[in-house]
Amino acid sequence: MKVKKKKLPKSDQLFLDAQKKLSISNCSIKKMREHLKKKGGTRSEIDEVITKLKKYSLLDEDEVIKNVISYADAKHYGYHKIIEMLKQREIDSKKIAGILKDDSREFRESKEMLKRLKKRYKNKNTVNLKQSVYSALIRYGFEENTASIRASEVYNSPQEEINVLILEYNRLISSYSRKLKGKELTNKITTKLLTKGFKINDIRKVVNK
Repeated sequence: MKVKKKKLPKSDQLFLDAQKKLSISNCSIKKMREHLKKKGGTRSEIDEVITKLKKYSLLDEDEVIKNVISYADAKHYGYHKIIEMLKQREIDSKKIAGILKDDSREFRESKEMLKRLKKRYKNKNTVNLKQSVYSALIRYGFEENTASIRASEVYNSPQEEINVLILEYNRLISSYSRKLKGKELTNKITTKLLTKGFKINDIRKVVNK
């Protein structure tokens, strides 16, 4: 004879669902309420679960903030990226407002991010390298002034610029040599290289070779 499993009260089942969600990742109180509502919880049942989670320190927005900042430090993100990540997690706006920008941190993390970006964009010429670094720093949460300062610090040596130019020249030759020949091909490639920010004297050196 099979013994029927006793069905848990709805609030207990919701509490288990909440624990399962928190075992995967931290979330805000608002996100948890939305999750429990999707599970069919009523307002009173959800309030009961939220109270219980707080009682056992299972739902702690301060811990979420701490984890996000720790993750941002590991990735060398800027202040605005941290704020963006917290808003995405729907952390209480008052708590987000309490997180102030630390200029010394921004200086340090932008410097570390710059090292990564220089490696990522090593095959770009100086003009595009500066633009790419600036855009990436903005994307990763740094202010325009910080991005401008860091972008001004990157440049290729004359030999590095020639090396990048040769790579781009060979790529263009491969793309256009089937359709164009002679002077027409040279003019096309020269124009393309100029639009990409290479210097005319460097272009002539490479093309003439």
